[in-house]
Amino acid sequence: MFLEQARQDFDALDCAFILELVYGTLRNRALLDWILNRFSAQPVEKTDRWTRNILRLGAYQMLFLNRVPVSAAVNTSVELAKQHGRKHGYVNALLRNLDRKRSAVTYPGPDDKPLQLSILYSHPEWLVRRWTERFGAETTEAFLLANNRPAPLVIRTNTLRTTRNVLKATLSSEGVTAVETSHSPVGLEIVAGYGLQELSSYQKGWFMIQDQAAQLISLMLAPRPGETVLDACAAPGGKAAHLSEIMQNRGMIVALDSDAGRIEKIQENIRRLGITIIKTVQGDAARYSEEKFDKILIDAPCSGLGVLRRHPDGRWNKSMRKISDRGILQTQILKNCVRLLKPGGALVYATCTTEPEENEEVIADFLHRSGNEFMIDDPRPYLPPEAAHLVGNDGFFRTFPRETEMDGFFGVRMIKKS
Repeated sequence: MFLEQARQDFDALDCAFILELVYGTLRNRALLDWILNRFSAQPVEKTDRWTRNILRLGAYQMLFLNRVPVSAAVNTSVELAKQHGRKHGYVNALLRNLDRKRSAVTYPGPDDKPLQLSILYSHPEWLVRRWTERFGAETTEAFLLANNRPAPLVIRTNTLRTTRNVLKATLSSEGVTAVETSHSPVGLEIVAGYGLQELSSYQKGWFMIQDQAAQLISLMLAPRPGETVLDACAAPGGKAAHLSEIMQNRGMIVALDSDAGRIEKIQENIRRLGITIIKTVQGDAARYSEEKFDKILIDAPCSGLGVLRRHPDGRWNKSMRKISDRGILQTQILKNCVRLLKPGGALVYATCTTEPEENEEVIADFLHRSGNEFMIDDPRPYLPPEAAHLVGNDGFFRTFPRETEMDGFFGVRMIKKS
């Protein structure tokens, strides 16, 4: 939000440069700090907030942006330091020293592989150690590398108004090149052309921006026309809208969210898409108890470790505590929502995180406590054949770490026995 506000008064070229500076610096923060610390008398993280971020921005331009002259990066950093603090001499000396001696910088060696990966790919060391223990160093490195690449821009066709082929052709006529997604039958990946929200096809509600993995979660629920469905944590409404399309805009969907501002975003999206069966409700998914449903989707609030490539700042504000806290909340939401499911009904629990405490362990604990009332249902019959390999022998859907072109999602489909 703040980044978008800051870029409002700049042209497209400058906006792109600002975005590259901010996202690039965040994606490489640990590596930048490691390098800067080789030339600083005190750790960079011990300096004031303005100084350390000015240093990071300057070092990023010097080390990663070939089109920015070193002199320009240093001079701009010094001027910023003059405006924000009293350490412009320190900034000037450190960056110039970095330029002279960058080739002499040494990095952690393979004797401590998690530390090495943590620095080289700029992810928190505690997280890299967890992933290395679970998946091995090679798989972890591949995922860290994918996290540091810009996420693909994927859209979902609004099948209430058009088809994927027609949308693809229309986008081409509007100067946008798109290719069909490899797993979702209604997705398109944008490979050239920007300003999607200015397009006529967007304004007519022909598509919504949504990653492939999120599209597959809605397919797993497989709601039928005429059914009553709860989307328990609905904002910004992408999955609720997709469910409506699957239901041919017939039936009813309650889109529940606790945040009034996010409810407005759902309403804005469904108006543009021409959807009429969604009723937005502001409420707590851990307490909501108004009616019964044929199908329920719980896209549970989580640590978001599966979407770090979209939110590079997120890797620096996650913690083990946040993972465990989210697991408690997820269990509360699941325990409440299953009471709202009709016998014989289906429920999909999903997250965009990678950690067992928020995924497999939540489901194992729930099934243990619910006795024989629920069973895991194989979601593969509801997924396209290209996505069947994403479901393991345990019935769980996982895109992490198998498919790095998609966000890291977890999902499970369960049936309430009659």
